[in-house]
Amino acid sequence: MLAPPRRDFLIDVDPIVRSRFLPEDREISAAEGVTILDAAQANDVPVETICSGKGSCGTCRVLIRETEPPLPNAHDRRRLSDQQLAHGWRLACQHPLVEGAVYTHPVGVRAVRVVESSGLGRIRLDPDVQKIYVKPARPTLHDQSADWSRIQDELAAVAGDLDPSLEALQRLAAIGEDIDEGITVVIAGNRIVSVEPGDTTERGFGLAFDIGTTTVVGALMNLVTGEEVAVASGLNGQHIYGGDVISRMSVTMRGPEWVGRLTQAVRSTVSDIITRCLESSGVDRHEVYELTFVGNTVMEHLLVGADPSRISYSPFVPTMVDPISATAAEVGLDVLPSAAVWVSPNVASYVGGDIVGMMLSANLGRRRGNVLAIDVGTNGEIVLQKGRELFATAAPAGPAFEGAEISQGMRAAPGAIERVRIQDEAIEVDVIDNAEPVGICGSGLVDAVAELVRTGLVTPNGRLLWREEAERAVPAHADRIIPDQTGGAFVLHGSVDEPDSAIKLHAQDIRQMQLAKGSIRCGVNVLMQHAGLAADDLDEVILAGAFGSYIDPAGAIAIGLVPDVGPEAIRAVGNAAGHGARMCLLSLTARVRAMDLPARVSYVELSAVPDFQDEFAFAMGFPAPS
Repeated sequence: MLAPPRRDFLIDVDPIVRSRFLPEDREISAAEGVTILDAAQANDVPVETICSGKGSCGTCRVLIRETEPPLPNAHDRRRLSDQQLAHGWRLACQHPLVEGAVYTHPVGVRAVRVVESSGLGRIRLDPDVQKIYVKPARPTLHDQSADWSRIQDELAAVAGDLDPSLEALQRLAAIGEDIDEGITVVIAGNRIVSVEPGDTTERGFGLAFDIGTTTVVGALMNLVTGEEVAVASGLNGQHIYGGDVISRMSVTMRGPEWVGRLTQAVRSTVSDIITRCLESSGVDRHEVYELTFVGNTVMEHLLVGADPSRISYSPFVPTMVDPISATAAEVGLDVLPSAAVWVSPNVASYVGGDIVGMMLSANLGRRRGNVLAIDVGTNGEIVLQKGRELFATAAPAGPAFEGAEISQGMRAAPGAIERVRIQDEAIEVDVIDNAEPVGICGSGLVDAVAELVRTGLVTPNGRLLWREEAERAVPAHADRIIPDQTGGAFVLHGSVDEPDSAIKLHAQDIRQMQLAKGSIRCGVNVLMQHAGLAADDLDEVILAGAFGSYIDPAGAIAIGLVPDVGPEAIRAVGNAAGHGARMCLLSLTARVRAMDLPARVSYVELSAVPDFQDEFAFAMGFPAPS
């Protein structure tokens, strides 16, 4: 993308600096101190930029000649290779124009389109991966230049001075003399990751992953069209070590070997999803050029093999929150070894890259109004937009919303009760795939508790009525309450005379729901107090995550999971984190936005709130039925 040219650098201001730009071979003038990028744009020299001169995208690189290049700064080192820096490449947005210098900039090969893609809406299709077809000059006895040197000569004008990966050089050697017929160079970021015989510019793929504590979802995307080619998901292999991030981190404290075990577990899940996506689509592993990942801070640490245990105790310090760049080989993934891997930045220890993905997907920080966004899941994360301000916190809810720790709970699968309605004389349930009920999933749990609260069978403090009480208050359904050791149970489906085969909601299940929803609602209340907002000030409530897609808005209000804004103001956006990962794969513009978002967020640590325990106890209660 070319930023709008700036015209405020008048050339009639002293002192004046004059330089020349190639390949246009144009001399330009600008006031002293003006950056190379601003000077170029003011003079209509099309130096490319995506981040508008913030130093975060790396697309405005220029080769500096006829003068000593300035010392590289942190942005240069982050976005340019050591070889590029040594040759004189710098970011044009980071350094002033120098008298007499000659600047060569790539002419730009990044195709930009706006596409409708996979539920993401309209996005700018400008992936970090580029493919360029070149036909190098044939070697002769008088010109025995190496194959790579001849290819680099063809690339220099359009892509600049790029480093080849070892994989690319090995593939080039395998192509042999056929390179004279033309080859396609595959570029990811500032590195050449592969070369392919012939013109393959119309074919290329990437994978986008949401690494959830419970579930991992991966999507194979066409980088040329922006279309979703295949999608697969699986239970995070780490689940055997505990259902939440606290449990997982306690395992890592046993030593480095255990960190390795959890890392291998999640990588195995990712690898399985990759295999399933490729097999169902017919795409070759070596055609996957880039992978993007979002996940909570702990999951991202473990994905790259970093010990996250310090996040578990005060002062809750992660090893890193900045985005991570690696290769598929370094992360142990069986695709093109040199394929680029990009892992999303995090906001804080318990507000991770998945929430950055959600904010990106929901356009938070750029839209109007006051918006509350909740990723309803094991690691419950909350973002509140107040005008242009962003506030975030983490409220771990545990796995109850995923159906775990519930007596007859299960994941959303065939046979799971997903909807419950208590009528005057009967109880109606909806079952996934219309199968025989075998358990209840998260959305069914919310519905069931909401209905029990609405009818008065469960009190605002969460107690299931005894049958004798129910006979006086709700006689039509009193017989469905049966005694047990936990304080009673309510039969949702089946016969009360055969309780062992019936689907029941126990008093302890209601308690688990209270703890889960209380954690999230406490985080919501604290953020809203911090921002000075009341429920009436909210324009919209967004529910994200796999569970958030299926929850009934009226039920969410009825149990007090969200403020009472009316069901019409609540919107489910599905796997927004996964959508954000896809956006970062398909659009470098979106990726730069994702990299900028964490710095805009004010993080609120719930454990540091003085009256946190009181807030949590209050949030556990259910609203009185109206």
